[in-house]
Amino acid sequence: MLKDPGDLNDSQLDVLDSLRRERSVLYRCWQLKEGLRDLYRLRRPQDAALHLDWWLAWACRCRIPAFVKLSRTIRANRNRILAAVELGLSNSKLEGLINHRGYGHHSAAALISMIYLCCGGITVQLPTER
Repeated sequence: MLKDPGDLNDSQLDVLDSLRRERSVLYRCWQLKEGLRDLYRLRRPQDAALHLDWWLAWACRCRIPAFVKLSRTIRANRNRILAAVELGLSNSKLEGLINHRGYGHHSAAALISMIYLCCGGITVQLPTER
């Protein structure tokens, strides 16, 4: 359910199709998630407002409490979200760095130091590399 639809293998597609046929709430949640992700996949950022309004209307009507609550939060931040889409802003690279580099750090301070080290432009030359 977390993978990009293009990365699903045959057995995962079968499960998804089974959920669709059963009209599962889980399948509707997956559709809503993918519909919101599509906001960042639009070919023309100018279409973002129309797409977001469509998604918000769908999420408000879905009767899934988590998505109804999410739609309220998104509606309250609509202008900021649209600006981020139009400017192409995303925190995905930072999240990927945190997930990749974050393993093994036992405190937030250690993780933050690692992020500064990785993103700060400093090149550390080890004594074995001389």
